[in-house]
Amino acid sequence: MRRMLRALVVIAVACFWSARACPADLVVIGIDGMDPGLLTKFINDGRMPNFARLIQEGSFDSLETSIPPQSPVAWSNFITGMDPGGHGIFDFIHRDPATYTPVFSAADVKEPERTLSLGDWVLPLSKGGTVLLRKGEAFWELLEQRGIPCTVVRMPANYPPVDTEARTLAGMGTPDLLGSYGTFSFYTNDDTWRGATVSGGKVHTVEVVDGHARAQLEGPRNSLRKSRPVLARAFSIDVDPQHNAARVSVGDEETFLLAGEWSDWVTVDFPLAPLKSLRGMVRFFLRSASPLQLYASPINIDPSSPALPISTPDDYARQLAARVGRFYTQGIAEDTKALEAGAFNDAEFVEQSDTLMAERSRMLDAVLDDYRGGFLFFYVSSIDQNCHALWRNTDAQHPAHPASGAFADRFGELYEAMDKMLGHVRERIPPDATLIVMSDHGFAPYYKKVNLNAWLHQNGYLALIRADEVGHHPLFNNVFWRRTRAYAAGINGLYVNLAGRESKGIVTQADYDALLDEIAKGLLALRDPESGAPVVTRVDRARDIYHGPETSRAPDLIVGYNRGYRGSDDSALGTVTSDVIVPNLGTWSGDHCIDYRWVPGVIVSNRRLVAHDPTLLDMPVSILAAFGIDKPRAMTGRNVLEPYTATSSR
Repeated sequence: MRRMLRALVVIAVACFWSARACPADLVVIGIDGMDPGLLTKFINDGRMPNFARLIQEGSFDSLETSIPPQSPVAWSNFITGMDPGGHGIFDFIHRDPATYTPVFSAADVKEPERTLSLGDWVLPLSKGGTVLLRKGEAFWELLEQRGIPCTVVRMPANYPPVDTEARTLAGMGTPDLLGSYGTFSFYTNDDTWRGATVSGGKVHTVEVVDGHARAQLEGPRNSLRKSRPVLARAFSIDVDPQHNAARVSVGDEETFLLAGEWSDWVTVDFPLAPLKSLRGMVRFFLRSASPLQLYASPINIDPSSPALPISTPDDYARQLAARVGRFYTQGIAEDTKALEAGAFNDAEFVEQSDTLMAERSRMLDAVLDDYRGGFLFFYVSSIDQNCHALWRNTDAQHPAHPASGAFADRFGELYEAMDKMLGHVRERIPPDATLIVMSDHGFAPYYKKVNLNAWLHQNGYLALIRADEVGHHPLFNNVFWRRTRAYAAGINGLYVNLAGRESKGIVTQADYDALLDEIAKGLLALRDPESGAPVVTRVDRARDIYHGPETSRAPDLIVGYNRGYRGSDDSALGTVTSDVIVPNLGTWSGDHCIDYRWVPGVIVSNRRLVAHDPTLLDMPVSILAAFGIDKPRAMTGRNVLEPYTATSSR
């Protein structure tokens, strides 16, 4: 009966489309980080004929991004048509006002409310699981309510995926099996790595005896035990130094690798309880057999047997895996942390990135095979992650620019790959379909790190327990809260230590506005001592730029850095360093978490734009309008696409 009713709804909607002269097909390709300046350059260089043709037929403009221009914020704007005051995502990192602890912004893990204890075992009697923290209705839910078929593949800021009958696959924000954004492992007997600690990964020292080594893949903690031990799976490594090769054995699976080779996906089962296990998968990369240097990817959720919800319907991930092979489910799969740690060099990072791009192309083919009209969204991360990791290679002014000049044309090659993808999409979709290519933000160089908490400390707004231990305590562990008036958490957020809101707040409501004015004025006056350039070009109060009930949870000030500068990771996670401004000598050398005016995204369409200043907030309104759906009250944008006619799509 339900299917019959749904079919009647689809027929009714089709008649409605016909009466309103609206298209039945709309395809959006979301290319994270595509920059209007770089796009224009490569089009003018003749390297992007498909984009040039699309622009000639329709339109091209910059697309105003979110404040701040961070991917989870921007894509949440796109999904809901609301700014952060409505959807509640203000940064990659939020803070808990009760503990001041930095927390991930997009999702939270809820423990079962009812359990049964039997010795060391804890048996859940009610459901727990991961909860999406983004508020608001996704625009494809509104499409689905009208009977419009929807496919949404790898949408960022949609984990766990919105409960819907649409075919969806979660993207950025999807964790690895450990619950992190991605934790790699590196196994070695090289003494230069002994005792090393790295961000986003773990170095394991192994002993190779007579060509044999034992090691462990570390999984999540066992939530079914009171002691919550770390789950682990032993594996063995047999080394052949003469041929610079190794055999990696996990359970019954054996993988033979020469130095420089990647394995296929290897299944990893972690026993949780008798007759119950947690399944993941991992890829190995052998850098060297002697000394041993073996990389293991973050343990991904296996799409052929998902341990966590990553798609709707539940079996959609399995269907894709059956057709294109097992794929990275981790939301941000390009391993920039391994590159930063030295577990990859530039060439190895590029190889992994290209493997991912080929995987996404196969997935796009499968999605296009199934496309029968309605709405389709497909997301690509390659430009964003490569711009973050390899901007230094393309920019001779960057402090970390390599003398070798390797990969200087990496961006051009990636933009050409996106052009080929666009051409392929155009060949596969109906000729009268509305086609939109868009990005969430553009890009800028990241020359210098700004330690905002250091500035607050040096200017008397943040006090330390031990002033002689600057730089040694992450997570605000050295902050004297009863003498602190303001602190920074996340990349762009600054909070007042407000009485009645923060657990140890000291700033009264009467002093609140004057303090914000004082801090904003000081930040806008901050100059780079080497160049004299302004470090901060915009400071916004949340209440002035956000709308909606979530505004009360926002940072009090959103700091917009000048082009070339960005808030440091140390400051984002609550470490107070000694220096305010330092050169960025790391591999993460391009960024967009700055003043939003410097990094707009792009919109390219075969439909003409009727506004010259489109924004991300206009996009869901325009998509809904293309199907004859009026703007919902919660959305603040406009329809920026020309009204559909039979000749609109060329």
